[in-house]
Amino acid sequence: MADKLDWQNKHIVLLRYVTVSGAVEKENFKIRPDIAELYEGTLNAEHMAFKLAEQGKHKDACELLAYVCHRRAGVWWGYQCVNSLIEELRINPAVERDIADIAKDFNVEVPDFAKINEAGPSPDDLKIFDNTLQKIRAQKEVMRSLVNPEVLSVVEEAQEFVYQEFAKVHGIDPMALLQQLGQRLKESYHQYDLDPQSPLFVEAEKLKAQLGAVQKETSDLIKSVLPPKIPAHEKKMRDETLDAVYRWVNAPDDLNSKACLDMGNECPGTPAGLLALSAFWAYGNLMPGGDQVVPTPSGLAANGLTQVFLMCALHKGGTRKAKERFELYFNKGLDVLTGKDNWEETLVEDKAPHERELPDTGVNVRLVEQDHKQETDKPNTAETPSKVSYKRWKME
Repeated sequence: MADKLDWQNKHIVLLRYVTVSGAVEKENFKIRPDIAELYEGTLNAEHMAFKLAEQGKHKDACELLAYVCHRRAGVWWGYQCVNSLIEELRINPAVERDIADIAKDFNVEVPDFAKINEAGPSPDDLKIFDNTLQKIRAQKEVMRSLVNPEVLSVVEEAQEFVYQEFAKVHGIDPMALLQQLGQRLKESYHQYDLDPQSPLFVEAEKLKAQLGAVQKETSDLIKSVLPPKIPAHEKKMRDETLDAVYRWVNAPDDLNSKACLDMGNECPGTPAGLLALSAFWAYGNLMPGGDQVVPTPSGLAANGLTQVFLMCALHKGGTRKAKERFELYFNKGLDVLTGKDNWEETLVEDKAPHERELPDTGVNVRLVEQDHKQETDKPNTAETPSKVSYKRWKME
């Protein structure tokens, strides 16, 4: 963040309203309730903008300056911010996600508290089982010693007969069954045999298939409504839109305002397109070239400009985060509104800032002179401003 003393040495001159109340009354500027206390006691809009910036609220500072600044300067400010975003995207382009990939790998995860875990052997239960078995065996030996041998022989024969009959029905005698149960208890305290053909699993597979079908149907529908993005076309549209904005800044007349309206309507969902519409609104006449002037509603141009800042700050890709971008945009605004950054200086180069050469490769972003060489030799009749070279346009 710039030092406060640096700000005090600057003086914003390109203002339409010096006070905050002027923006509120004339441009329908709304002070957010959550920062209303900061505005108390500060009448000067310039001082208020610095006050917001000192507290790291660069977004709010940019919004205030957008409502009080000279409209032409405001559009130039927005133009420089869009250029800044373009420079970021050259270094780190935004990666567009394929709609078909959304929810493609969607899997329902069961929370831990709802999971059924197989319980392991319980040490206490195993110990109780072993102790009980040993007691039964000890009691059996005691009973055998107390019983008459002849009687014991008869009992054992009867027991053997009972065991055999039990085995005929169940396939195992009682004592072997008891030992087998003990062994299973040691191996797994609770054993669940899950049937893959269980109705629960069958219905889960059906539901998964239905979700996949819905996902594909939704993806196909969105793709049918939203045409695929073609980078070369988008770049051409962006550059032509910025051409229109640049011409409007240098000569805000009926012709250039109409060009901004046309180009802005072509791509209103992009920073360049919204900036072009903001330039049209900033002109102040919704019917350029008409018999009478239809004034632009109060605050429409300023609101459009603030949305350009927001759109640029939240744009994917680039090298900065939103907070860093807003701070950068605020400082760019100071350069413009104090007169340090002036659009007239760029006319000397016969090349708009968005067409300048890349510093790392030296490759020109757009060869305007070559593209419009034939247009320069034609008479100026029914020519579209976006197709006329800057040099010829300035001379006219």
